[in-house]
Amino acid sequence: MAAARMGKAGERAVPRLAAIVLGTMLLVVGGLVNAAKLDVGEKVFVPMFEPNPELDGYAVGFVEQLHDDGTVTLRINKVETGKGKTLSGTCHPSGGTPLSGARIVSDDPDDLEVEQRLPLDEVMTYRRGSQVYLERENLSIAYLKYLGSGMGMTPDRFDVAIRRAEETGLPRMVTAMEIGKMQVESTQGRGFPVPASRALEKAAPMLDSVAEKLEAHPGAVDKAARMLGGTESRHRDDPIAAVIVRLHEILEEQLGELEQESADPREVSGFGVDDLLAIYTGWYRVITANDTQPFQNAQVEFYRERAAESLESGEWPSLL
Repeated sequence: MAAARMGKAGERAVPRLAAIVLGTMLLVVGGLVNAAKLDVGEKVFVPMFEPNPELDGYAVGFVEQLHDDGTVTLRINKVETGKGKTLSGTCHPSGGTPLSGARIVSDDPDDLEVEQRLPLDEVMTYRRGSQVYLERENLSIAYLKYLGSGMGMTPDRFDVAIRRAEETGLPRMVTAMEIGKMQVESTQGRGFPVPASRALEKAAPMLDSVAEKLEAHPGAVDKAARMLGGTESRHRDDPIAAVIVRLHEILEEQLGELEQESADPREVSGFGVDDLLAIYTGWYRVITANDTQPFQNAQVEFYRERAAESLESGEWPSLL
């Protein structure tokens, strides 16, 4: 396999390998990569981590040369970006920007090899890198599970997810998982379905606590509001915003269950008008970050008064 500078054939064969060499893609959240002591011939892990670990990528290769200036030349033979990644199998890059500055050792799409020189602090030993990656992958699984059915996401599982987020340097994921845990604990179901009449008993104080936590994250609240308002597509890239949207979905479903029980909210068993108003008000505090981020140019009191009027007239209010 003769070495060749990247030409048009290389561009077609390895377009997404650019992720390896673009410095912005090699930044590791939370300072996880420290300069490692490496040996020539050692297998190494090049992280391409994102704020949302669901989008993490990585590359695997071997040390070819160590340089006095603190850089290392790698022979990279495997890269995974975004979805479909795994720690086994071969390199199958696809789509994206052209490779910049790397030397293509083989442009065979089934047996790709790239030579690249990187700062030592952007490279991890394979053992350490794969361990960190798998921790982040497990965190991603918990995150996606909560955004989905949430089934089996017990407080204990949230504790594990929170610890993993802390250890892997993902503070926004810590906050998102803390909010998820607060919601699950409030239902008294420990991660398993319970009737809305039980799940909503402690919803109001939970929502108030979530709103207090969100005061420090007005940008995430604004993004969630745009997603709920339909002016921005729904996605999972911002974990805090995504969890706020999920919280809205859960509340809408639970309140809808009460509405099926009684079309008149004044006649719902176990909940007085004041109880229901406290739940709605708690949500309005969430979506305004406790009145620090107006929702659709209005504050909590506007939505609270509107909800109170609806309840008193025997109609179910809207959460938005």
